[in-house]
Amino acid sequence: STDLSGVSARLSVLITDIDSAARQRDVGASVMVLTEPTRSFVQSTAFERAVGFLAASPFTLIYILAPVYLLATVGILLFMPWGYTHAVMLTPIVVSMLTPAWVPVALSPHILGSWACRQIPKYFSYEEYHETTDAELKEAHDAGKRFILVAHPHGVFSFCGVCGFIASVSSNNGVANLATEVPTAAASVLRFFPLLKDLLGVFGVIDASAAVLKSRLSRRRGSFVLYVGGIAELFASSSQREAVYLNKRKGFIKLALRTGGDVIPAYFFGNTTVLSVLKAGPLAALSRKLGVSVTLFWGRWGLPVPKPVKLVYARGRPLGLPQIDEPTDADVEQWHAKYCDAVKTLFDNYKVRNPDYAHKELELC
Repeated sequence: STDLSGVSARLSVLITDIDSAARQRDVGASVMVLTEPTRSFVQSTAFERAVGFLAASPFTLIYILAPVYLLATVGILLFMPWGYTHAVMLTPIVVSMLTPAWVPVALSPHILGSWACRQIPKYFSYEEYHETTDAELKEAHDAGKRFILVAHPHGVFSFCGVCGFIASVSSNNGVANLATEVPTAAASVLRFFPLLKDLLGVFGVIDASAAVLKSRLSRRRGSFVLYVGGIAELFASSSQREAVYLNKRKGFIKLALRTGGDVIPAYFFGNTTVLSVLKAGPLAALSRKLGVSVTLFWGRWGLPVPKPVKLVYARGRPLGLPQIDEPTDADVEQWHAKYCDAVKTLFDNYKVRNPDYAHKELELC
């Protein structure tokens, strides 16, 4: 009886290994470098690009205007006698604080699917190279499968991610709901800061804490987008160097292994060139501590608005992670190494699609 139990256990392990190997082989077999974009927004008129610029600018202006407005309101409350001005200044903040998170999400298809917002990708001559298509993601998502779409690099603000969101929401091939059902994990401050939380809330932002992400990925249709390198990546890249923080970021791999989720690499070419940033000083240090950009940044005409640079969104294939209830350090290391290789391959395969990146080599920090 003991021998039979031992044989049964070994057989079970063998079947699991074969299944995992088969999934990896299937994933690898389906990977090929795309020579044509999945979606392209290169063709546009000057008027469409101008509208796209105006529609894109509020997403970065709010990072400046919201804190300034809040500080001005506090100053008025402290140093001016109570009067009509107090009520006028406080109203937007109170309304923002009382607005539940589901409201911006519900309005998202109407805002980001509007004609004006649909011009944003045209402003950036945006293109996608998706080895895993939206249709494939939607099919997996509708079937209850979960995945972490791991995005690199962070940048001041992910305009490449915005373009991808708009492209999906505006799509007429049945995947419009996918974007709104797969939220982005972000620092807690972005979910509570008055005014800022409402504008960014149209992307369905969720807390990036480990407990929240574990709970979400453990449930059916619990996929999300994760900028795993965080704000540190903002200060690592330059015009000559592209860097992502990944060597010590292994928690997302362990989370996926434990919950049975999968991991899909994505690289946003242009996130580090669309805006320039002050990389030294106390504000840079504060940004790293808070996990959100509070340092000085600038773009077109030296203002905090995006430059008209080309954006390219490259998305790879799922890694094919197995489910391991209690993964060992060796398990995590093995799959983390596979993920690092996948990111570097994705970068090398598609960097030529963006002239600003063609000469760069990717460094993993």
